[in-house]
Amino acid sequence: MPIEVKDLSHVYMSGTPFEAHALYGVSLSIADGEFIGIIGHTGSGKSTLISHLNALERSEPGTVFVDGMDLGDKETDLRAVRRTVGLVFQYPEYQLFEETVEKDVAFGPRNLGLGEDEIRARVEKALAQVGLSGEYAQRSPFELSGGQKRRVAIAGVLAMQPSTLILDEPAAGLDPAGRRDMLDLIASIHASGTTVIMVSHSMDDVGRLCDRLFVLDHGRIAFSGTPAEVFRHGSELRAIGLDVPECARLADALRARGFDIPEGVYALNDVRDAILRTLEGGRKC
Repeated sequence: MPIEVKDLSHVYMSGTPFEAHALYGVSLSIADGEFIGIIGHTGSGKSTLISHLNALERSEPGTVFVDGMDLGDKETDLRAVRRTVGLVFQYPEYQLFEETVEKDVAFGPRNLGLGEDEIRARVEKALAQVGLSGEYAQRSPFELSGGQKRRVAIAGVLAMQPSTLILDEPAAGLDPAGRRDMLDLIASIHASGTTVIMVSHSMDDVGRLCDRLFVLDHGRIAFSGTPAEVFRHGSELRAIGLDVPECARLADALRARGFDIPEGVYALNDVRDAILRTLEGGRKC
């Protein structure tokens, strides 16, 4: 289910004194099964961009195609689009409202008009996928921890069985253990065959998980490519208010001291191996 964005621009409150340009001619493509990271400073256009990918925002000029569906075409069935592309907002736990976890997760499938057996099967599968099966189904979502609430909200989107899952800062506000568990959950969702698009401020998170990155700066794509390709632009990333992963900073510091560490190295294991190769080869200054 490829996604194609061509020359997409967006202006909020056009023609008023409060007019604000959020996107300028953004073009990108996402293939089936990819894990994509979208990064950028606050106000760079990240949330506006992902809102277009399941037609919460629709604007001209520019086009967005999802699995061949033109999201700007008034004849396009937006329910079909949103069944295909699921969007999980930042702090989605604030959107929980049903009496039980089971009812909350069942809300979307029930609105599709599915039979009760299919709804039950989808709820059970989604809750198992996020690690909340069994006793959690009959509990109130408001009795759960913050991380568990977020899992319920993600399960509600997964129960719609989207081909693509978009997550806006999914680990925001979680403690280190909760953050690690959330990212492991997202990795497992991707491993199950779902295309994942993740908005994040964390260079370490996107570097560890993503196949490709799109860096937004004031509504434009500043860089794109694999994490290694993007993180080679350390000085440019810092200039637009971002950074590189901690291990990439370590690699830069070691390189400045004479260690022969290739550009673009950003993962802990790769930095370790480069240091060992340098020491074994006697090339340390």
